[in-house]
Amino acid sequence: MPETILQAGVGRRCTNPPPNIAHGGWGAQKHEQAEGIDMDLWVTALALSDGTTKTIILDLDIQILTNERADGIRQAVSKATGLPVENIRASATHTHTGPVPYKSWIEKGYEMVAPWFENVYRWSVEAATEALANMQPVTVRAGRGACHFNTNRRATTATGEKFLGVNPDGPCDHEVIVVKLDSLDGQTLATLVNFACHPTTMGPPTRVITPDYPGAMKRVVEQAVGGKCMFLLGSAGNQGPLQSFQGDTKVYRNYGAILGHEAARIALSLNHLPSKVTFREIIPSGAPLGMYDGEFATLPGVPVKVVAKDILVPLREGLPEKKPAGEKLAFWKDKLNAAREKKDDAAITEATYMARRADIQLRMADDFGGKTDAGVRTHFLTFGDIAFVGCNIEPFAEIGLAVKAQSPFPVTFMCGYTNGRMAYMATSEEWPKGGYEVENSPFGQYAADTLTKEIVTTLQTLRKRS
Repeated sequence: MPETILQAGVGRRCTNPPPNIAHGGWGAQKHEQAEGIDMDLWVTALALSDGTTKTIILDLDIQILTNERADGIRQAVSKATGLPVENIRASATHTHTGPVPYKSWIEKGYEMVAPWFENVYRWSVEAATEALANMQPVTVRAGRGACHFNTNRRATTATGEKFLGVNPDGPCDHEVIVVKLDSLDGQTLATLVNFACHPTTMGPPTRVITPDYPGAMKRVVEQAVGGKCMFLLGSAGNQGPLQSFQGDTKVYRNYGAILGHEAARIALSLNHLPSKVTFREIIPSGAPLGMYDGEFATLPGVPVKVVAKDILVPLREGLPEKKPAGEKLAFWKDKLNAAREKKDDAAITEATYMARRADIQLRMADDFGGKTDAGVRTHFLTFGDIAFVGCNIEPFAEIGLAVKAQSPFPVTFMCGYTNGRMAYMATSEEWPKGGYEVENSPFGQYAADTLTKEIVTTLQTLRKRS
């Protein structure tokens, strides 16, 4: 007999790598290896069940989960738990000051990456297993707020040069959405936060490993609200912090505190500010005292539905070719090694930047060469009135805003960085403008239109089934 109330459980493990692992991945950085860990990295697991369907969400403090790494995590969790792979979601927080996700021009410390990932698989399994073992009935509440340290980052100089900076006139999604799961005795089990902003507070000068603002945010929420906090990064492809690329770790901690206090405010309001009051009686006192019964609205948490599908979108013409891209990367790696031997800072800067760009082009050629379309991994998890949509891309904020506006579910998280990573996806309006995100993406001008339409259609189908 299926349960009539949502069951949930949480688990967590620390995922710290060796402190001198290959680090970062900025084209402007001078170092290759980390010099320590400023704040622990985590994997947090949330298990959900309606008595028939079980699913697991994993929130990992990590820069990028490639498709292959995401598959490895999901398959390991599937094998350990018996759940289908499609019922397991792995989401990256996208901190840019974590270990490098793949070999490129950074070589020192890279030998530590593969063994560390094997540990990440194990830690993810342990967190997921713990979450399943601790499942209990929960109530579901949700609320919204806003945070304003993010901005559109597609900036242009007076002479037309495009760069990543602050564009106050560009589209920006300041919305903070919170979903809160409480045990039946009123204790917070999990707080899930959705917000769209690149975790690039820390930049090339940073030589330590950090979870950037999402890690700091989770700690603030947990201290104020209790339970475990999870961060599901929204459509942040063109969204960045007002202060980006910093070297002072206080900056990411402060931004985490700002978002954390807003998320905590929303979460605490759900349990302490009544959505409705009903008059009960008047108690005689020095003044007559009115007594009211408060109602704290909950949302349906069942049924649980999971759908995983590849949504075909068009690719652009003139994609990089593998042979010249590989030759260009090898050329700039040689230049970089020579510059390091000579300790020529100017040459190191140029070669690092060019090697980074060549590496992006080579990976694009490897993944998409000779193709006219590609499937975007899209994961749908709905429970009651709530929908979590995840894609293995970096979607522009306008995509998330469109999906949220058209979704038939009252509460919708639209997230990138889920179950892998392919590339940026710009809107059809932004695509002709070029810039970093467009030039380093394989997607065609109208890919976002196709993806958005199919996501909304799928959500409409899931809503009817619910």
